[in-house]
Amino acid sequence: MGRRRSGELPRVVVVKPRMNARVRIGGKAYWLGKSSDGKPTAAQQAEAARLWQQYLTTGKPPAAQPKRPAVPQQGEASQPLTIGEMMRRFLAFAEGYYRRADGSLTSSVDEIRMAARSIQPWQATPVEAFGPKMLKAVQAQEIERGRPRVTVNRISKTIRRAFKWAASEEIAPAGIWHALQAVPPIQKGRSDAPELQPVDEVPVWVVEATLPHVSPVVAGMIMLQRWTGMRPGEVVIVRPCDVDQTDSVWIYRPFRFKTDWRVGSERLIAIGPEAQQVLRPFLQRPSEAFCFSPQESEAWRAGVRRHRRRSPLTPSQKARRPKPNGNRRPRLHYDNCSYRWAVERGVIAANKARKQAGLQPLPMWSPNQLRHLRAGELEEALGIEASSAVLGHSKVETTAIYARRKRQLACEAARRMG
Repeated sequence: MGRRRSGELPRVVVVKPRMNARVRIGGKAYWLGKSSDGKPTAAQQAEAARLWQQYLTTGKPPAAQPKRPAVPQQGEASQPLTIGEMMRRFLAFAEGYYRRADGSLTSSVDEIRMAARSIQPWQATPVEAFGPKMLKAVQAQEIERGRPRVTVNRISKTIRRAFKWAASEEIAPAGIWHALQAVPPIQKGRSDAPELQPVDEVPVWVVEATLPHVSPVVAGMIMLQRWTGMRPGEVVIVRPCDVDQTDSVWIYRPFRFKTDWRVGSERLIAIGPEAQQVLRPFLQRPSEAFCFSPQESEAWRAGVRRHRRRSPLTPSQKARRPKPNGNRRPRLHYDNCSYRWAVERGVIAANKARKQAGLQPLPMWSPNQLRHLRAGELEEALGIEASSAVLGHSKVETTAIYARRKRQLACEAARRMG
């Protein structure tokens, strides 16, 4: 399904199981009533068009937002809003608001889902009864579960954000959100929450030892990221149409990147000779097709398995074709998770072969460590400013998280100069 054109009426959908028609306008859900046959009625389409026209005229969502219809029980009095219902409404808002330009959800939605799971023991509590002590109880619960300190602080921040949104929608008192601001983030060493180990760069010899045990597609992504220092989410979506090959140094403009929500934000990735040599074979495809295809990678893996097969194929196995609607059908491009899993499978296969050869096993590593590797090399050769420009950071302080070779240089200077 293609993207909706600018100014086009959003699609009216019927949400199961209650068969309620809904349209999203300006990040808000508008419920249009029941639909018995599972399709929006003409009256519902007309009401959606009216709301959309009002939105185009005023530039903001209509003030009178219809609430999601409830199923009242006979003789039942109106109940106060609970925390569980507030989080469900906030999540419904977030799923319409936190989206990238291509329509995919951002990581903010995952953070809200994680916070909703953490606050689930208090879901029946009225919103007015929630306060700083309950937020501290949520923090203590997550620490007891073994969550890292930064994750506990992220959950607390998301809960505060939910109450801030509820106050803006006038479904929760604003005083609750202000009171929750009094709960400070958990400081390092002030609790039993474990600390996350900093991500370090992967040694070059480990990368080279892993490459023979991954598919050529995954090896291409690894080497391209190794020479450019781009993020894993940027290397998996490379397309020929996004790569400018007019100059000696190619320029790659990803159509989606981490900070594309900022006004005027632009991501330019320079591709030098080494990276060009890696990327060139993958550019021989349609301009809008993804260069690194999981389908090609799975076809390569199937060929390797057939080549290593000892018993001959039966006639039925030779004639067998993959199911067109299989549950595990490869997608058009990798994502961060599938890219990381492909690297981990390569390390496992490499360690299996190294164990048979009597060699030391490789440490497990992730694609993001390639970005740290490139940052350290650039800092050592050209300085931290050049490293910051290549990584696409707006602040040099952010690059300092990636490039940590100054300590090595200081130790070497002390060793030589006393």
